[in-house]
This record gives sequence, structure tokens and C-alpha cells, in this order.
Amino acid sequence: MFGLSFDTKNVSVQQAYEKLGTPNHCLLDVRSMDEVRDIGVEGALNIPLDILEAHIDQLTPYTSIHVMCRTGGRSAVATNILQRLGMTHAVNVSGGILAWQEANLPTV
Repeated sequence: MFGLSFDTKNVSVQQAYEKLGTPNHCLLDVRSMDEVRDIGVEGALNIPLDILEAHIDQLTPYTSIHVMCRTGGRSAVATNILQRLGMTHAVNVSGGILAWQEANLPTV
């Protein structure tokens, strides 16, 4: 997909929710700032996909990164980018914020 050849590992929204707040973990939301303003997850770090590579230094402290977007497509691309840059601990949150809402998990 998009010229990348990594096998993207996925986690469920429930697995992502359970990991929130744990040390050295980041829930990375790669949606646009406008999308996040409409609905988001408290504590998530927002770095839109189109500027992700320019802000990669913000992610270096984390040993666990769960990447989400609206439905899982952009986050899969972002996960592949992160893996290409050596962050093999990045995983995609299947279904994104829509699945998060469907599971009745907390949003802001």
C-alpha cells in the first residue's frame, strides 16, 4: 500500500484504550487538527499525517505507539512510515475514532 512493504500490526480500540496512560506509551492521532477539535481522545497526541515526518522527534521518547485516525486508513499509512523510520513498536488502531465511538469509549 502506498509503495510501502511493511506488514502493519493492528490492535483493537479496546486494546488501545486499555493502554492509555501507561508509561512510555503514546496514542498518536494522525487526523487533521479540525477533525480532532470535533472529537478526540483525551491524552492523545495529534500530529496530522501530512506533517508526521517533520515532527518525528516528538515520538522518540515512546516505546509503545498506537496510531489512530478516522477509520484506520491514514493510521495504517502513518504506522508504515513510523516503522520505516525505525519505530517498529508502532501499531495501527483498527477502525479509528469511528470504531472507538462505536465501542462507547470516552471522547472529548
